[in-house]
Amino acid sequence: MSTKTKRMSAEEKRKVITGLYHTSKDVYTEKEIVSLATKAGVNANSIIDINQSLCDDNLVDTEKIGGSKYFWSFPAKADRMRQLEHEETVRKIEELGKGIVEAEVKLADAKRGREEEEDGGNGDGEGEKPMTRAAKM
Repeated sequence: MSTKTKRMSAEEKRKVITGLYHTSKDVYTEKEIVSLATKAGVNANSIIDINQSLCDDNLVDTEKIGGSKYFWSFPAKADRMRQLEHEETVRKIEELGKGIVEAEVKLADAKRGREEEEDGGNGDGEGEKPMTRAAKM
């Protein structure tokens, strides 16, 4: 049997650390997070960097009170972020749909205008193309 353990990818480390926050739903200091994540199998050297990347991505909240930094994350925040993103996407889709309808109306008007120019005329050559009018003169 091999004594080596499988290395965790950065994404796996992020999932483990967010899992720590979400299972306990508690507020931690940086020292407590390092301790818990080390027990969960994350390399102690990378915990602070991973935790900071989670803070940068707004998955973990942080606040400095006095000389200590406190970290927390609740499952509902991730759900709320996804809900807001979904609502923004739906709003953009509706705006684009309106833009498409307006563009189709403009296109239909432009086509109608061209058909009238090509077919129109009262016999005196007004409906003809410019090159044929010039040739008749």
